[in-house]
Amino acid sequence: MQTRVQEVKDFVIAGLAIHETRTDDISEQWEELAEVLEDYDVNHDVLYGVCVNLTEDGINYLAGIKDNYMPEGVANETVEIAAGKYLIGELDSIDDIEDAYRELNANQNYEHRPGISFEKYKGRNLENIEVWIPIK
Repeated sequence: MQTRVQEVKDFVIAGLAIHETRTDDISEQWEELAEVLEDYDVNHDVLYGVCVNLTEDGINYLAGIKDNYMPEGVANETVEIAAGKYLIGELDSIDDIEDAYRELNANQNYEHRPGISFEKYKGRNLENIEVWIPIK
């Protein structure tokens, strides 16, 4: 996995709902989002998967897009991604996401900061996947 550091301004991700779920059920959220985006003919090339919170029962997860692309009239929830530096891992496969989170969070070369980690999927076929972890 290749890594890099990038600083970003704050932005907001909008999705259909934040679900407490097991990681196996996350694909259902993506299917719901894909249907809405297709129904409203939303032109986008970047999607976000936001790990809002870890719980004993699973994770709170939001599949979404930047809020300015979410169609008006669609009930949605939002999550603000804080400005700052992020350690980014570039992945070859969606199957590598859990390992990437573990590896990036264990990286001792950077001081981690509280904040929301997320995945960024670029391209129509989601061929470019990145995992973003907040650092100081």
